[in-house]
Amino acid sequence: MTHPISKSRWYLKKAARKGLAISTWASNRLAAAEDGPRVRVLTYHRFGNSARDPFCVAPGDFQTQMRYLAENELAVSLDDLEGFLAGERDLHNGAILVTVDDGFRSVYTEMLPVLRQYAIPAVAYLTPGLIGDRSEYLTWNEVARLADAGMAIGSHGWTHRSLGRMGPSEARDEAVRSREMLQQRLGRPVTSFAYPYGTLADFNDTTAGILTAAGYTTAFTSQHSAIAKNADPIELPRVKVEGGEGQWMFRLLCRGAMDGWRFVDLALWRFQHAGG
Repeated sequence: MTHPISKSRWYLKKAARKGLAISTWASNRLAAAEDGPRVRVLTYHRFGNSARDPFCVAPGDFQTQMRYLAENELAVSLDDLEGFLAGERDLHNGAILVTVDDGFRSVYTEMLPVLRQYAIPAVAYLTPGLIGDRSEYLTWNEVARLADAGMAIGSHGWTHRSLGRMGPSEARDEAVRSREMLQQRLGRPVTSFAYPYGTLADFNDTTAGILTAAGYTTAFTSQHSAIAKNADPIELPRVKVEGGEGQWMFRLLCRGAMDGWRFVDLALWRFQHAGG
């Protein structure tokens, strides 16, 4: 399955991302934080060899990226991050948590073998309502094998719809139903959530309260930034890893080169809501 975008949009986005990364590096913003360590959470979606699909990372590129994390001892687990947020665990500046959203089958066929090869912990955020529903998604047997192999499993909503764009009752159903199903099928607690889409329109104070009441202790958005010890555990940022970018770009985004993309997201959100 591929989701290609037009050549013009592809080159424009890649130019913007590379421009931000290079300018951040040039302005020397990648130095260690003076007020404490920062952890970054990387987001993947699927793996394969698709042309002009920013959500799809080539398997060979992913292997190189995980080798880099392993060789530099950067990878941490969800438990490590939760301990860090609670002030119970120290993590070095620049630590990385690997996550993947949506539950495409390539998580099992392409991602898992590489994670096991380099002993990289990771979190898979799944949408139970889609599991086994289409050929490109994971089956429940494959989900169980991911968990048995050591991957942490989190919720990505029941139907992969924006919590922030629905009423409180419906959002509560999305949060509770998905968590209950994952726990029932896996026989283990599920306490982490990733907001579908994760833009500024997809989460708010109401959704945060709903997730907390539903039993989640951490929740992730798609807003780019690093995580400090004082971060809100229900609105945590992540950094998207895109396909079609070199290893130099991956190394820079691990060091903070894409943290500034949150300002792009904010500008787009304000533009879309201008006059609203």
